[in-house]
Amino acid sequence: MKSTLLRIFPIAAMILSFAVVSTAYARDDNETKFTGVVESLPNTAGFIGDWRVSGRTVHVSGATRIEQERGPAAVGATVKVEGTTRSDNSVDAREINVKQAAENENELKFKGTIESFPVTPGFIGDWRVGGRTIHVSSSTRIQTEEGPVAIGAFVEIEGTQRADGSMDASKIEVESNLNGGDGRDELKGTIESLPSTSGFIGDWRVNGRTVHVTAATIIDQEHAPVAVGASVEVKGTARTDGSIDATRIETGSASSDSGGSGDEGQSGKVNGAIQSLPGSTSLIGDWVINNSVVHVTSSTKLKGEHGKFAVGTRVKAKGLKLADGSLVATKIQVAD
Repeated sequence: MKSTLLRIFPIAAMILSFAVVSTAYARDDNETKFTGVVESLPNTAGFIGDWRVSGRTVHVSGATRIEQERGPAAVGATVKVEGTTRSDNSVDAREINVKQAAENENELKFKGTIESFPVTPGFIGDWRVGGRTIHVSSSTRIQTEEGPVAIGAFVEIEGTQRADGSMDASKIEVESNLNGGDGRDELKGTIESLPSTSGFIGDWRVNGRTVHVTAATIIDQEHAPVAVGASVEVKGTARTDGSIDATRIETGSASSDSGGSGDEGQSGKVNGAIQSLPGSTSLIGDWVINNSVVHVTSSTKLKGEHGKFAVGTRVKAKGLKLADGSLVATKIQVAD
């Protein structure tokens, strides 16, 4: 009897071991990894829903991890899918890794100033940039190293254009900080010609250069009306042909600095020691330089390479003269 039991135990152990191994293989049979090309995507936040990848349906949930370091999840992108297979051969995705971005001949770049954007997580929704509608999704990469997303910030957008002229953005890079140093192109000069359209929309000629004006261009006529012969300051982006897409035009700024006298709207300068400063750390506010009031705004360029701005420091200020004799500063630098 005892010897019989000894013979049975090894056999039972082998059967149990075989069952465990069989179960393990059955469990592994449901695991899948495959690489393919995205054929369709759901138009949902986080791409939750059913994808089509190289002919297979891939179910994506809120728990699915989507890696997009090598490119955005988009139709045409090559991806690696990991998950479990259902009986119908579809896959419940645990992880999707973009291995290669989709090649798109319609990919283009566009620069402009942010006019509006949605206050949503990740800024998902429709933006208005330089007069164009920009569609931002969860796959849009937004880079803010040079400054935050804000109204008036200057950005470069990469994406694809729709038939209506709007863009699906794959990448948005902020290139300006509203506190200064935005790198936009500037032109000061005299208006040589104007379009005969409402709102002056169309092509202007300023100092020999073409300036493209749209409905989104801000035209500041506080100091002088828009007219042929008027002096202006143009801000915008230069095209490869040297023309400018204007984001803002301000009248009354002469093309060269004048002395201490002149009419309102002409450029002027104040040189001398700082007598008082505003209490703000940004230095925005009214300064007194050599007995003259100088208005400093967020767009004033402050150049402190030769010393700090402090009472007693000698500086050179340039800007636009007002009727009361004060100066709206465009630039202040510490004197050598």
